[in-house]
Amino acid sequence: MKTLRFQLLLWGLTLALVPTLFFAVWFWRYGLFQPSDASAFLDISVIAVSAAGVVVFLLALIYWGYQWIVTPIRQLTDMAKAIREGDFDYQMEARLLFRGPLEMRELCYTFARMAEKINGQIRSLEKVNATLAQKEERWQLALQGNKDGIWDWNLETGEWVQSDRCLEMLGYSPGEGPYSREGFIESVHPGDLPGLQQKLEDHLNRIAPYYEAEYRRLCKDGSYKWILDRGQALWNNAGQAARMVGSFTDIAERKQMEERLIHISMRDGLTGLYNRAYFQEELRRLNDGRYAPIAVIVCDVDGLKLYNDSFGHMMGDRLIKAAADILLQNFRTSDVVARIGGDEFAVILPRASRETVDMIMQRLKLSIEAFNAENEEFLLSISTGMAIGHSKSVNLTQLFRDADNNMYREKNRNSQQIRAAITHTVVRLLERRDYVLEGHTRRVAQLCERLAVEIGFSQTKIADLLLLAEYHDLGKVGIADQILFKKGPLDLTERKEIQRHCEIGYRIAQSVPEIRHIAEYILRHQEWWNGQGYPLGLAGDEIPIECRILAIADAYDTMTSERPYRGALGHDAAMKELRQGAGVQFDPFLVELFSRIDPRRCLQKVG
Repeated sequence: MKTLRFQLLLWGLTLALVPTLFFAVWFWRYGLFQPSDASAFLDISVIAVSAAGVVVFLLALIYWGYQWIVTPIRQLTDMAKAIREGDFDYQMEARLLFRGPLEMRELCYTFARMAEKINGQIRSLEKVNATLAQKEERWQLALQGNKDGIWDWNLETGEWVQSDRCLEMLGYSPGEGPYSREGFIESVHPGDLPGLQQKLEDHLNRIAPYYEAEYRRLCKDGSYKWILDRGQALWNNAGQAARMVGSFTDIAERKQMEERLIHISMRDGLTGLYNRAYFQEELRRLNDGRYAPIAVIVCDVDGLKLYNDSFGHMMGDRLIKAAADILLQNFRTSDVVARIGGDEFAVILPRASRETVDMIMQRLKLSIEAFNAENEEFLLSISTGMAIGHSKSVNLTQLFRDADNNMYREKNRNSQQIRAAITHTVVRLLERRDYVLEGHTRRVAQLCERLAVEIGFSQTKIADLLLLAEYHDLGKVGIADQILFKKGPLDLTERKEIQRHCEIGYRIAQSVPEIRHIAEYILRHQEWWNGQGYPLGLAGDEIPIECRILAIADAYDTMTSERPYRGALGHDAAMKELRQGAGVQFDPFLVELFSRIDPRRCLQKVG
């Protein structure tokens, strides 16, 4: 038995018996059988042996105490110190006692097992912490990647915690801005706060499975930014919301895109006015009788096709934009002004009496006249028609049809006057080019007339030829000035561009009844006798004789006049060029006839 209790009992008995034994031996040896004189009984050797026995006994006692008490306690102290300092890798198993009291060894073994289990738990916790750290890092990267802010609201204590990103998206630096729930509420736009609170209550009352709201929040610079706020509540055992966790997302760009899409869906891209779809929706919305009397005005921009054909669609777009601006300036802010077609506009005027409509129409007319007086680029003409419904049961769709019909009646009634005015504007623009300012058209007309008389043309054909001489360059109004007035030869691209003037002039002439009958001549006036001309590649007698006459007269005047890229040629040099071109570019018979009429005398009369 090596328990501590047994060892103590054993050593206690030993401590009691050894002295007793010594004294018993001493008394037996010297006390009972010897005389009573103590000094006679003293024996130095016996005393020495007794003393040595006591010393040996004490040393044995000390050794026993060190091995069975001190060493185990020191071992336990080292183990406790290692556990206290968190050194669970301490070699406890190797330091277990192999001797000593059983209780001490059991205690050391228990310490070793406890340290081993704690060490195992720590290793497990470290693995869990590492896994959690990886997950947290992953979530942090994900949150940083989508730039969301995270918030946590303890509904029981009122504590509000949010990430720095929640305020960074509002322009604040870390440590700035409203960090409390109250500050958050104050930063919400007053117009959006009721909706936010309603959605929050719906979720907390379990009407909605989650909380989601879009609202505007006040930024550091005083502006408002759209935020998407999403979250979900955590419920306690009583079924009450104890905590909410959610996120803020900056949706300012998305809102801007939505606004642009709404604008695109409702507005005309060129003018910014409402489009046809919105206009038709307004016809349905306002058709309930509450806005009577109500009027509808339909407007049509005159001559848009002519401007598009003459100057290109950019000029036509400027014409439409100018018309839209004038309409917007003259109608009321409550009126619905819309572009419902390429050149057509419509206006709905709620609660507009006849006097109000007449006043607006007169104001519109004066604005157009003022615009045309200041603008030399084009003539703006707008045909209008209106219809007014005084009854609450009026049908706005029918009212729109009536206004449209009235507009076409006015357009037909004034069509000749309008076309003449627009044609005059186009011709005026043509006259602003240097060809006409130098008398090019008049000189060509005189040469054509002289050659036509020589051939024996009738007065009707001569009149058509003179119109051709006047309008053959009509298409050049659609050619850029940098090409038309370029100093030096044209490159291939520029030559192709200037060759388009025949087709442009043809389209313009087709739009003007007064010159429509010479449109084919305008198209063909650059054809060559050998078929190398443009745009159709006609040859010989396929080319109308009017065009062949014009080609010679136009070439002669062009060569004998100053041009941006060269000086004027003399009469003899010009005639030499014409003869060289006979059979190639020009009709040989007409070139010979032209040389006999002496064109110099004709031009002297013009000059």
